[in-house]
Amino acid sequence: MAANRVLTVLLLFVVTLAACSGPATAPDPTRASTAPTTASAPAPTTSATPSTPDTPDTPGIPATPANPGSTSSPPTPVGASFDQPWAVAPLTDVTTGEQFRIADLAASGKVVFVETMAIWCSNCRAQQVAATAAFQELDPARVDWVVIDVETAETADALARYRDQNGFPFRYAVADTALSRALADQFGDVVLSPPTVNVIILGTDGRITHLRGHHSAAELVALAHEHGG
Repeated sequence: MAANRVLTVLLLFVVTLAACSGPATAPDPTRASTAPTTASAPAPTTSATPSTPDTPDTPGIPATPANPGSTSSPPTPVGASFDQPWAVAPLTDVTTGEQFRIADLAASGKVVFVETMAIWCSNCRAQQVAATAAFQELDPARVDWVVIDVETAETADALARYRDQNGFPFRYAVADTALSRALADQFGDVVLSPPTVNVIILGTDGRITHLRGHHSAAELVALAHEHGG
């Protein structure tokens, strides 16, 4: 009886020992690894629109600036407007036969000198000699000299010969009765007296200046500059 009890106890001990030491457990494949992981750097993002590379300058051709400056030509001078009857009267150049008007010369931006004269007037000739010297120092694109013969007995052909013989470079014309009267109406009868040496200046600012007496080349240059020439 006692032997059976001992055998039973030993059997229970063996069974219990076998249950406690059971088979080794296989690793669970679904279990996350506890090893530290290294985060990978994100891939660079590619822009949808690629940037345009700089275009190299063409050899020998300068690059065009982003804001190029103005390349326009200097503005053409604007002259004054004159509507006096003697200024708008048509005149004929005794050398070329070309028609012109004093007002048109002034409107082109020029200072215009108008001298009344006669072929026989030595004072007039002396004034034109001084004017010729003055024009060597003045810009002919900005100053003009018009000589008007107010002697009714003198012809265009005679005036043309007078100009050529003296080597004067100016425009010469013969006044008709209407032009002479228009000049006298504004400046007085003295303007029709050649020996008095009358010079009328039309400035670019619209001024009209009536001079009497001889003026030297230096004085004429100063007057031209003063009136915009």
